[in-house]
Amino acid sequence: MLRRYVLLAFAAFSIVAVACSGGGNDIEPAVSYDSLSDALEAAGMKVENHGENKFLFSGLFSVPGIELSASGEQILAFQFTTPEETDEQAALISDVGYGIGLKYINWIVGPQYFKNGNMIVVYDGSQSLVTSTLIAAMGEQFAGEKPDGA
Repeated sequence: MLRRYVLLAFAAFSIVAVACSGGGNDIEPAVSYDSLSDALEAAGMKVENHGENKFLFSGLFSVPGIELSASGEQILAFQFTTPEETDEQAALISDVGYGIGLKYINWIVGPQYFKNGNMIVVYDGSQSLVTSTLIAAMGEQFAGEKPDGA
C-alpha cells in the first residue's frame, strides 16, 4: 500500500515538474531563422513564419528581416553573413532602441534587441515567455527598453 502511494506521489511530482518547465531545457542557441523558430517552439509557442518583411521595417539593416509570429507575438529577425557584420549593424542601434542609424522607429511597446552570432532579433512586446525564451536562445538583451519587472 505504501509503495503505491510513493509511486503515485512520484508520478504526480513528475507531471507537475514537466508542466512547469515549459520546455525551457530544450532551448538551443538561435543561430539561424530555423533555430530561432525551434527555440520558440521548444518553449511551447506556436510559430508562424510570415516571410520577408518588405514594407514596414524594410531597410532597417543591411539585410531584409523575417517576420515571425510566436503565439500571436510579433518578432523580427535579421540574419547577417558574418558576426562582424552583425556587430556593425548592432552598433547602429541606440541604447533605448528607437533609433537605428539615422532612422527613428516609433515602437508600440518598447523594443527589446537580442544578438547572437549572425543574428539580431527585435521583439516589441511584453509577453514574458517570449522575452525569457529570446534570452535563453539569443543571450541577454543588448539594447532597447527593459521589460516590466526586469
